Amino acid sequence: MSEDHASIQGGFMSSRMSLAWRAGLVVVALTGCARNAAVLELHPAVVYEKPRIANISHSVLDRRAAGGAAVVTVVMEADPGLEATFDIYPGVADRVAMKEIETGRYVGEMLIPPDRSGNTYTITGRVRHQKAGESVIRDPEPLIMYLEALD
Repeated sequence: MSEDHASIQGGFMSSRMSLAWRAGLVVVALTGCARNAAVLELHPAVVYEKPRIANISHSVLDRRAAGGAAVVTVVMEADPGLEATFDIYPGVADRVAMKEIETGRYVGEMLIPPDRSGNTYTITGRVRHQKAGESVIRDPEPLIMYLEALD
């Protein structure tokens, strides 16, 4: 028996089987019996890497002391072409959309109302790829929202 042929002994017939790789298909043909042919389709596996986030930061333009709002701007650097959001918790914001302003650089803003103060908050950023899943990063700097009294 050669490397590329295997003898099949069964019932009333003896045949040779050959395997060939052609354009993503494995063709199995039983020689000596044309009706006994089969095609096995092999599909390549696509493995997606989880999205990567390099860093996250935030800044605050606080006008609450003058009766205005505070604007929190979150900047995140991550793999390009993803859906990006951020959260401020506890209880301030959930999945605020971010926009990719240049390749791999995402920015999002949120208005904090004038009456919101008295807590330290955590900001997390998220990027999501439809097939590879989601990655999350926590901003190492807390968002501190204390309203200082005017004299």
